[in-house]
Amino acid sequence: MTAAGPALLAVDSLRVSIGELRILDGVSFRVAAGEILGLVGASGSGKSTTALSIMRLLPPGASMAGSMSLLGRSLTMMSETEIESVRGREVGMVFQEPMTALNPLMRIGDQVAETVKLHRGRVTAGEARALAREALDLVGLQGEAGSLDRYPHELSGGQRQRVAIAMAVVLSPPLLIADEPTTALDAGAQAQVLELLRELVRRRNMGLIFVSHDLAVISQLTDRIAVMQKGAMVEQFATAELLTAAHHPYTESLIAAATLDRKRSSGPPADAAVVLDARDIVREYPGRRRSFRQQPAPLRAVDGVSLTVHAGETVGLVGESGSGKSSLLRTLLALNQPQRGEVRLLGEGFSDARGTVLRRLRRSIQVVLQDPYGSFDPRWRVERLIAEPYYSMEARPSGAELKNNVASALEAVGLSPADAQRYPSEFSGGQRQRIAIARALILKPAVIAFDEAVSALDVLVRAQILDLLADLAQRLKLAYLFVSHDLGVVRSIADRVYVMQQGRIVEHGPTMRVFDSPQHPYTQSLLAAAPRLTPPSVRC
Repeated sequence: MTAAGPALLAVDSLRVSIGELRILDGVSFRVAAGEILGLVGASGSGKSTTALSIMRLLPPGASMAGSMSLLGRSLTMMSETEIESVRGREVGMVFQEPMTALNPLMRIGDQVAETVKLHRGRVTAGEARALAREALDLVGLQGEAGSLDRYPHELSGGQRQRVAIAMAVVLSPPLLIADEPTTALDAGAQAQVLELLRELVRRRNMGLIFVSHDLAVISQLTDRIAVMQKGAMVEQFATAELLTAAHHPYTESLIAAATLDRKRSSGPPADAAVVLDARDIVREYPGRRRSFRQQPAPLRAVDGVSLTVHAGETVGLVGESGSGKSSLLRTLLALNQPQRGEVRLLGEGFSDARGTVLRRLRRSIQVVLQDPYGSFDPRWRVERLIAEPYYSMEARPSGAELKNNVASALEAVGLSPADAQRYPSEFSGGQRQRIAIARALILKPAVIAFDEAVSALDVLVRAQILDLLADLAQRLKLAYLFVSHDLGVVRSIADRVYVMQQGRIVEHGPTMRVFDSPQHPYTQSLLAAAPRLTPPSVRC
């Protein structure tokens, strides 16, 4: 099925290779003005390569064949000078991580204005700033939040993504490409960005290519969906038609993974001991000084929070960015000291432990972070990475015992003992997360904390990791604390859930009760914003 209107963008038989490796194999699709096309597939399917091909931003050594045309003009035949005038002016692009796309040393007004100056040589600085102000207003950054003089680090994740969108649309390009623009955002910010993109398409009659691995997100926004697998387009249909009657087995697997319809555990026994206990935790940070004369009030990131985790139990902690989840987690891990309250681990004082007692207790709680590659030393082999926790111990295994322990940890997470001699760069994102889990298992802890541990993974890999975690919890009797902004993930894995807002727990209880019958308005708003895999109704 193709776009109903005349083609704004036409891609025909696009093929991309790097050396002997074929990345894209005969990709064809159309995008009409005012249409939103969803490009969906697992990691490695070729989605981002397709987007970069349209922008002619392929890496050195890549070869491209086929044809691409925008408004009847061939993109493939343009020289580098010609395509530079197209980028930003006729095709805008929004990337996944705005903090990487934005210059941390430049004020946001200057960054948006820079796009104008690059493409309109005779524009004055004042005119460029005026257009930047107009673009920031358009994307909903008014008042202090949208001050031209603010820096990226002073904004939330959702606000930074709005700045990136403002840079992409400031010159009113007819086509916008958004590559995973909401993956790192919480449910509330994600819903706002999706609505913003939908409104921009409606008001400016733009074409939009929305790239994502998540069909639940795609279904909320798009008119049509094109499914990619291993560099090929396997099917294209109107969104409602594809979601109600998927035709390809690969599409069916994406739909199944996006629904997160997993068999839930029965939870811990009623008499399970408390392994992690936080009582009335207060964690403050120095406030921003606005005057030399007046001492700033402290910022209270965690305000009187109490939380318990029982042996064999999975507890979810959810909330928007800035709700205090990460500050609470760092306190629970004894990385930060609370100003008030106490954390107890296996019945012993943890937050005030020191020296050998602290090192002994740390063995019982481990953490898996969102980006395993960022937490690995790329120069170390996997064996050294997994064995790293041993180096904090006074007596640690060595020789054959260490190798056997590493091999057992790798096998526990579905990898091979032979993988111990490889480097992290040789693995996929899902495999690297398995290595991170193996590292957390090596000391045989009682509790593992997961900080957004699956948010960067595609839906198929995410489902595999969640199944792995459920299996490990059952076999090893582990307790989990699962911190995430993804309510669907927490719903699928957690026995109980705590909802955090502005440093406080506003609601908690059994997961199904909280999610099916939320009592607090904040919980209700989070659930309303969470994407669901449902066919779209009639579009306005």
